[in-house]
Amino acid sequence: MSRNAGMGGALVVALAMGLGGCAGKGEDAGNALGNIFAYNSTKAPPIAQSRKTIDVVCPVVQVVDGKAAYRIYAGSDKTNTAVKQQYSMGELSRDCSAEDANLTIRVGISGYVQAGPAGGPGSFDVPVSVIVRREADQQPAAIKTYRIAATIAPGETSTTFALVTEPIAVPYIHEEADDDYSIYVGFDDGKPEAPRKITRKRQR
Repeated sequence: MSRNAGMGGALVVALAMGLGGCAGKGEDAGNALGNIFAYNSTKAPPIAQSRKTIDVVCPVVQVVDGKAAYRIYAGSDKTNTAVKQQYSMGELSRDCSAEDANLTIRVGISGYVQAGPAGGPGSFDVPVSVIVRREADQQPAAIKTYRIAATIAPGETSTTFALVTEPIAVPYIHEEADDDYSIYVGFDDGKPEAPRKITRKRQR
């Protein structure tokens, strides 16, 4: 597993709200989230013979410029009073592992849904894209799009959403995987694309 297991307590609390339904009665939600990252299941599998893995430095997760929030409007009017819902990004995390020729990445995403003046309670599909970009040529190595379920209950004006992606596999190049790839997330406007090159400090 990676040296960088992702962001800590804040994300566990936020994602546990969205993943609590996956855990059995009485099961600790934090353990369930940890098991999802470790085993891709809410429960740990039976102990088996361990497989050789490579310790890697996992790329950090960044939000695509201009895609940290997304509004749904009533009709063609794009004014504040016509907003039905606004989606906003919250905490982000990631987990990496490498075996043989593959680097496997999972991304944890949480955020908020706010009802606008033209909206109200209801169920929504929050559109989110995850992009793994190669640093060598600034092109996408993988693009995944998700629609995350969220519900604003009657009498409420907001709710949260959360997702841990399935494993996203890209070619393994070096142990310093954060030099080879960048991970981006953003609300999907129908045109997911690799962000332009930006200058960033390495984060551990």
